[in-house]
Amino acid sequence: MDTKLEQKPLGLYIHIPFCHTKCTYCDFNTYTGLENLIDDFTESICNEIEFWSITDQYRINSIFIGGGTPSYIDVENLEKIINKINSNFKISKEIEITMEINPEDVTDKKALLWKNIGINRCSVGIQSLNDDELKIINRRHTANKAINSINILKKYFKNVSIDLIYGLPKQNLKSYVDTLEKIIKINPTHISAYSLQVEKGTYLNEQVFKNEVVVATDDISAEMYKKTQNILKKNNYKNYEISNWSKNGLLSEHNMKYWKLEPYIGIGPGAHSYLEKKRFSVIKSPKKYIQSIKKIKKNKIINIEEKIRFLKKNTFFEIYEEHNSKNEKLEFLMLSLRLEQGIDIKDFKQRFSQDFDELYLNKLKHYFKNNILEKNNGFYKLTKKGKLFANEVANNFVD
Repeated sequence: MDTKLEQKPLGLYIHIPFCHTKCTYCDFNTYTGLENLIDDFTESICNEIEFWSITDQYRINSIFIGGGTPSYIDVENLEKIINKINSNFKISKEIEITMEINPEDVTDKKALLWKNIGINRCSVGIQSLNDDELKIINRRHTANKAINSINILKKYFKNVSIDLIYGLPKQNLKSYVDTLEKIIKINPTHISAYSLQVEKGTYLNEQVFKNEVVVATDDISAEMYKKTQNILKKNNYKNYEISNWSKNGLLSEHNMKYWKLEPYIGIGPGAHSYLEKKRFSVIKSPKKYIQSIKKIKKNKIINIEEKIRFLKKNTFFEIYEEHNSKNEKLEFLMLSLRLEQGIDIKDFKQRFSQDFDELYLNKLKHYFKNNILEKNNGFYKLTKKGKLFANEVANNFVD
């Protein structure tokens, strides 16, 4: 057997779709009012983990429990899930186990319990430290509760990440910078800052359409991003990905898998996977998910390709696509561009047996002249200014 395959790292994403309330901007696969399903759902998650059971080719070196609101469900259910993972996969000794947490769920007792079941990285959805901004997007916590929750988590965890959103309704440059500066005083190890996206099907989209709320213009959002870059750099946060900053090298190991096209399995309704050059996602409905698991849990299939074919045949997937060379190349370029290091020319050549300069350099000359792209030790990367034009540059790779 190929020993290299045995040591290949694998990420595991667990989707917990339950929320107490739904934020106005949220277009994730989340649900309110389904608490009666949580115990059956936990059993189904454990059964799906057991179905995937891979003990030879891969080892798990990152687990991300997201949602939804994982911190909303009982610790006992989370512990069952983590125990099931440990008994069905090879686990790296240096594994990163992240859980998404809402501030209103944080207490000293819960933080200690989360640590005791193996969580070692927290990702806290703060979004803002302005009570008016929080209220209008239907967040349940206040600014004070958010600050207190971070301080509690820091007592138990060395790696605490904060999520922020800029461009919110009622937000201006001053109020956003105020949030950012308050967060910096708390000194988390990691900060993610995302521009608000008004997605179709969300309540926010309906509000914007009816002129009930006004969100930031592109120009104001760009100014907010520039402020984020400058303030976080001054405070020793490294901008390792367009929307992510870390201290002391504590970047998100799991999210790096997405950006570097490394394999991961998504467990739970709506969860996405990238495995064996295939992309697929699980059916979204929690009720249908629970029913579907009953069909697959008794099947013991060892071969990974056969597992994927079996799930596809049994209509377990919402989306399924073979990842051909053209798609992989496009994703590699677009995702690499988001990273601080940029596009690795040597890696591109090894992956696709093509020369990057021959394919794209003429298309990109304009961006070099205008200080949007630069070459650095065999990498093509966005400049600080260029990060505002990432999508425009990426479009040049589309044939």
